[in-house]
Amino acid sequence: MGNTCRIKIPHFWCLEYYEGDKKMTVDIDFRDPVLYLNTKLITRWDEPFEKETITDEEKKRIVRNIKDELEVLDNYRKIVLEDV
Repeated sequence: MGNTCRIKIPHFWCLEYYEGDKKMTVDIDFRDPVLYLNTKLITRWDEPFEKETITDEEKKRIVRNIKDELEVLDNYRKIVLEDV
């Protein structure tokens, strides 16, 4: 922990998750009225960290961070956490 995180939504079909100097692109369809977040969305970091393993606990933490950030940016949409 200790790393600050943030998200950016460049398109309606994905978001960018930043943690320290790492970035990850997460496929989420923002056209849906309900966003379902789960660890299956967390696959890998973008280059140059793409070979770094992400543990199940880290995936859960990242999904919870994304939820927290989305609630600040998009507080009208329903967000559902699955398997976290």
